[in-house]
Amino acid sequence: MYRKAKMRLTYREEKPEVFKLRQLTYPQVSYEQLCGMIQIVGVNKAQTKAVVDALLQALVHYMEIGHGVSLGSFGSFKPTFTSKTARSLEETTLETVKVKKIQFYPGKDFKEMLSKLDMEENVPVSEKEPEP
Repeated sequence: MYRKAKMRLTYREEKPEVFKLRQLTYPQVSYEQLCGMIQIVGVNKAQTKAVVDALLQALVHYMEIGHGVSLGSFGSFKPTFTSKTARSLEETTLETVKVKKIQFYPGKDFKEMLSKLDMEENVPVSEKEPEP
């Protein structure tokens, strides 16, 4: 879902009026609400796959209708897009949409994992010093 918005380009001296598509925001679907769509009946392989498939279907369902979806402290997914600016309201159409994507916002656990992630430069084997 989107709306047409009027804006001024502040980086231009004459600051012309332009128009752009803006995404409407929806309340985020909580982890508990998402889990409510999934019925857990056991933990064997087939049932685990069924639960994961159901989770993915629920993610797609909510994002298709414009909701962000939270996976608890792991993070959230939100459908989003960017659009080109137009000089008039009439020129502001769906054809001005440049990119559609899913934005991921890491949660507490994911951020903690990222902070502990060991990062090192990728050095070719031939340039590495031999181990003692």
